[in-house]
Amino acid sequence: MINNILEKKSYGVEYQPFISTKNKEVMAYEALSRFSDKNITPDMFFTICHNFPDLFFKAEQILKSYQFLNRPKNKKLFVNFDPHVFLEKDKVNEVFSLFNKQENFVIELVENSHEMINTKTLLQIFDKLHYDFAIDDFFKENSMLSIQLLNKCDYLKLDMDVLKEMNNNKSFSSIVEGLVKFSHSLDKKVVLEGVEVQSDFELAKELKIDLVQGFLFKSQFIKKMNYD
Repeated sequence: MINNILEKKSYGVEYQPFISTKNKEVMAYEALSRFSDKNITPDMFFTICHNFPDLFFKAEQILKSYQFLNRPKNKKLFVNFDPHVFLEKDKVNEVFSLFNKQENFVIELVENSHEMINTKTLLQIFDKLHYDFAIDDFFKENSMLSIQLLNKCDYLKLDMDVLKEMNNNKSFSSIVEGLVKFSHSLDKKVVLEGVEVQSDFELAKELKIDLVQGFLFKSQFIKKMNYD
């Protein structure tokens, strides 16, 4: 199935905007893989790839290259980093070679990164490469809650469950507010995911969260499919 998708070029990318809470300006985009077959989700696609290392690296190179090639101009691009990259040491340089040719981008460490490689090693790698990086899905169940990563990251992305918790438990907002203040004191930006209605946006603004992402801004999503 994976080879068929890659050979037929039935893949694409959706760029979802990061919106400033100060002025609603688009400040960046996140690149998310999409496929012509609506029954194939990104999670399904990469779960299968993880069982076949050569196929995984082939897919990573093709999809990431496509995402960088078609990126919105003059905006920072957030791209997901799959920790399975480190399982094949002889091919790691191929992935970083692609990244090293790009500019104005941020690596998003996905929530399962801590299962694949320990925090100390991860930080050593990114310190050497000098990439900007974001901790993705912060506060999500089984997400990364490392003090070292929190201190080193440039962006902290709060999982959509944070909004749900704040709506169900108002006192939780004080925790988020403190985290935002802490992040700003270290010159980090905070992104809130899952913003679907105007009241979500207003809450993010009240808490001084820098950027939001979600279906409230669906009209500004940019989709590019390879077969179009």
